[in-house]
Amino acid sequence: MSDPRRPAPLSAVFARARPVHGTRRVVGLVLAILALMTVITVLEFVTQPDETFGGLMLLGLVAAIWLLPPWPTLLIAAVALTQPAVLEITGQWPALTADFQFIAVAVVTVFGTVAVNALGRVGAEREALIASLTQFTSEAAHELNSPLSAIRVAVDVTLRHPRESERYVASLEQIRDQAVRLSVLTEGLLLLARKDAKALVVRRAPLSMDDVMEELYDRWRAPAERARVALEVERESGAELSGDAVLLGRLFDNLVENSLRHAKSRISVSARLDRRTCVVGIEDDGGGFAEGDRPASIEQLRRGDRLPARSGGTGLGLSIALAIAAEHGGTINLEHPIGGLRTVVRLPVTPN
Repeated sequence: MSDPRRPAPLSAVFARARPVHGTRRVVGLVLAILALMTVITVLEFVTQPDETFGGLMLLGLVAAIWLLPPWPTLLIAAVALTQPAVLEITGQWPALTADFQFIAVAVVTVFGTVAVNALGRVGAEREALIASLTQFTSEAAHELNSPLSAIRVAVDVTLRHPRESERYVASLEQIRDQAVRLSVLTEGLLLLARKDAKALVVRRAPLSMDDVMEELYDRWRAPAERARVALEVERESGAELSGDAVLLGRLFDNLVENSLRHAKSRISVSARLDRRTCVVGIEDDGGGFAEGDRPASIEQLRRGDRLPARSGGTGLGLSIALAIAAEHGGTINLEHPIGGLRTVVRLPVTPN
């Protein structure tokens, strides 16, 4: 049962600001409006001049602007502009009345078209925003639920039965690890919120991509060993750039973590200088995607649109990576080597 307090869907609110589709419907509506205009013009000839008929002509024009695609609307507007000239030439209207009607039709056409197009754009933008917020909320809930559930289970198990002090210590360590993970996720959510609010602070400073890669290797060497995955990091690109070392470290951490989640035995991180761009590739041997299921963009991988493999827990991390790359004037793209997935980050380097 629908909630009466819930606002109507935007698609319904702005449905009338969108053109009628289907050739038969368009033709039928055009003929109906033209027939109305013809009847109005004939009535002007057989009756005493009446300003009411001019108002009906404008209503027909408004209906065309509101419901029809641009070209049929222009046809009807041309007919509406021709009518006052014809009535003036035949002596049915005085010049002042004809000029007023002509100006009214022109004004309604211009401002009506602008208003309808603006409504359509606002509706589309609001729908896109709502869809993005819904997706973001879903990703955040999914990511936050995992550490919260782990903490709750650890506490319940610990309190259920008395145990040795070592077991209590192990439980507390597990809770601490999940709390750290929860803190990292919360920081990521705040980062995205600041970006959306245009309040994300990027502390730019000269830095070497070689140093960024060295620190990345130091952070992920032990987790890769525990996962029995060989981590190879190329650390001699020679690229120098201006950026926030903390945020860029977070970007590459998220991409390596995503690869580690799916890798079978190997993760390779390469960095090279391509003219005025630093190109960093993170590749794993996690099986990749079937040819018909390959995501065309990092955005599709983030959303998980119709992707049967490698799904689960990637949305928020990839959103953060995309946000950081964008703040540094960079991009993230996907490549599909045989048996794996390669994520390519491109960042502008400092001019020599």
